[in-house]
Amino acid sequence: MSLTTNGIKRVNQFDLVGRTAYVTGGLGLIGGAICEGLQQAGARVVALEPAAVLAGRHGVLPSGYVTEAFSATDAAVFAASLPGLYARHGRPAIWVNAAYPRTANWGASRQKTVLQEAEDWRSNVDLQLNAVCLLSAAVAADMSKAGGGSLINIASIYGVVGPDFSIYEGLDMTTPPAYSAIKGGMIAYTRYLATYYGAQGVRANVICPGGVANNQPAGFVQNYSRRTPLGRLAQPEEVAGPVVFLASDAASYVTGSVLMADGGWTAQ
Repeated sequence: MSLTTNGIKRVNQFDLVGRTAYVTGGLGLIGGAICEGLQQAGARVVALEPAAVLAGRHGVLPSGYVTEAFSATDAAVFAASLPGLYARHGRPAIWVNAAYPRTANWGASRQKTVLQEAEDWRSNVDLQLNAVCLLSAAVAADMSKAGGGSLINIASIYGVVGPDFSIYEGLDMTTPPAYSAIKGGMIAYTRYLATYYGAQGVRANVICPGGVANNQPAGFVQNYSRRTPLGRLAQPEEVAGPVVFLASDAASYVTGSVLMADGGWTAQ
């Protein structure tokens, strides 16, 4: 089957040539893999990171796509920044929220408890949930005016199911209580946008990764691998593949979905 988008005939439904993709957290572990995957599919990729992150890279940046200083956590700042981004790089056919901002003491409590310091809770809900929802709303509104697009938010298995605390046994680590509330809220709001803007051609979807390999303690890796049907943590590029799918014409009838990229974690 061939589809025509913006005058471009596509024999390959996964072809993203001629489309501009913006990725918040585009230099991070998962965000970087997403940028690479979208670029390989032909998209013009713009990796968005705070100015301090770009400065900290000391000019060592990925080749093949553009980096831009961008605040994804301050609604007043990003609302003012979006028109300039579009003017420089084109309207967003694809927008991926992959940033993971958090406070310095995020998850500082290692006890497996539902208690979390109130200010820490509020601050991280603002950074990780409220900012993503407000940014998603602004981008979806812009996409709707331009004929559509694909908005993709990165959530987590813990937005769908409760944590399995056995994987943290014997380890000085756990998952912060607010994390589940944040990721669950992100899923619900993305579905809201899918229904609100569907008639304007905007597709809004969520990917829920399981654990991604990132030099975790050996005990955690063993516990997690034993709990997962595929028997291992994910690699970052295994989150990028589902993003490319949802960004492409192969997913042209997919919106409001929650795509689990979890090695089967939520299947049992």
